Amino acid sequence: MTYRAVMAALSPGRDCQSVAGAAIALARQFDAMLLARAYCRPIHCICGDYSVPAALFQEDRRQIERHLKASEADFQAIVAKNDLAGDWQGESSTEPLSERLARESAAVDIVVAGVPKVGEMPDATRQPDLCDLVMQAGRPVMLVPESSRTAKFDRILVAWKDTREARRAVCDALPLLAKARNVLIVEIHATDAHAAAWQSVARVSRWLTRHGVAAEEKVVAAEMANASQLSDLARTYEADVIVAGAYGHNRQGHWALGGITSELLSGGRCVLLSH
Repeated sequence: MTYRAVMAALSPGRDCQSVAGAAIALARQFDAMLLARAYCRPIHCICGDYSVPAALFQEDRRQIERHLKASEADFQAIVAKNDLAGDWQGESSTEPLSERLARESAAVDIVVAGVPKVGEMPDATRQPDLCDLVMQAGRPVMLVPESSRTAKFDRILVAWKDTREARRAVCDALPLLAKARNVLIVEIHATDAHAAAWQSVARVSRWLTRHGVAAEEKVVAAEMANASQLSDLARTYEADVIVAGAYGHNRQGHWALGGITSELLSGGRCVLLSH
């Protein structure tokens, strides 16, 4: 198993260095095809029943054109600097950006998308709903903090829990795990589940061994909110990437991430999620 096609999900009008850098690093590491997709949603598509003045509509259209051209130029400059070629597509889209990107993800093995700064207001005309993208893509999604300027995948922490989502995540991350220098499998368990946690971690570790991945094993009792404790472990381990299952729920047609999954995205490091 390997990655043969990597897609960078770019947000026009925003700095694409982090997302493009991570996607390029993956494409290089796996000798994979690199695709870049950048979509803008016209403002009238998110205004509901409110009418958009003609002048604002025209300015929005002009801004979309500017943002797409600038995003393409930035991306092409980055890939040229890295002596790569990228398959570019950028255009206006009337459907939600997460849905458009999820449809495009059928042509790739992994999607790379950016995580806005903590506390920043989302812009539905330029940024996909990351929860919807993760839940709908049917592909692993690597989420990269916008502040990141270097993409490394040498040290990987697997946030293990014996669930369908976590199993899917480890399987989807197998190409990365096989090339990593260090892999740590961690399970945070309830007070009365210490032995069961060791058994669970050992099972997935044995599976990885059969694929040539030597992983360290660790189980720890829950002492605080699991996401905070996991972030502390990742910081101590100096993990470049956290691999985790994406847990969420669908309410009235809109996905919402579970608390732990959501908090991982604010941790300042790359997170590979699968659902």
